[in-house]
Amino acid sequence: MLDQNLHNCFTIDLRGQIMKFLQRTLADVVWIVHFLVIVLVLFGWLIPSMWYYYMSVVAGALLSELFLGHCFLSKWEFDMRKKINPQLDYDYSYASYYTYKFTHQHLSPRFLGGTGMVFTTLSLVINVYFKFIF
Repeated sequence: MLDQNLHNCFTIDLRGQIMKFLQRTLADVVWIVHFLVIVLVLFGWLIPSMWYYYMSVVAGALLSELFLGHCFLSKWEFDMRKKINPQLDYDYSYASYYTYKFTHQHLSPRFLGGTGMVFTTLSLVINVYFKFIF
């Protein structure tokens, strides 16, 4: 009986460790995708062959911010990270969280959100203007 209880305890612990590993790995994959999306939003206009993809990603980022109030990738990543560490303090701002994590300087989520909205809106307007009107 003692061996069975020990085996059950070990099996439960091993399953928990595997789940944490998978959640962390998936959160890291979402972080990488999110980082690549940010790079595309910032610099995608430099690659004319990717214009439609770039515009779709910029529009998606803007719509996510307008309708959800945050990027759905940020929420998804940190939902997984909070399952691993429930004490994680996160305010749905990828840039705010990682700026503080790497520099120990706070950037206001309101400032970052406003800057992001202005940037993505201007990117859409300027690109559509030069592609179809100018």
